Amino acid sequence: MSRDIGIYIVKKRLPSTYLLRDSIIHSGFPCVLDDEFDPLTFIGFLPCPVNGSISGFEYYVHEVDDDELKELNATFVPDLAIILSTGRYELEWISAVATASCIASLAGGLVVDYLTGNQYFADDAVKWAKAEVSKIQ
Repeated sequence: MSRDIGIYIVKKRLPSTYLLRDSIIHSGFPCVLDDEFDPLTFIGFLPCPVNGSISGFEYYVHEVDDDELKELNATFVPDLAIILSTGRYELEWISAVATASCIASLAGGLVVDYLTGNQYFADDAVKWAKAEVSKIQ
């Protein structure tokens, strides 16, 4: 079973990979994002080891369409969606929620947990991610 997270942001506010990696570390998440990728063009498995163990998630980017906009409770108009998809392994979920929450926090965006339908704005995204990690560790 896969579990997906959507991050909705304004494209021009997308943080650099270096800033994102530092944010994940400084937020106290136990993972280190591979910063050798272009966040606008990369597609595929993105390594993000957790506590030194191999982990990561599938990473996809697309422009937000009108149907997506109607489903969001956003206070802004996002034009970029980043989808992180994990498998059944808990370490993958840890790496994905850490990355998603830090992207949203840095970019002033919105995180959507597609399994629950819950949405978290930038200020609450990291709190949500830390609560998710604490359920596992």
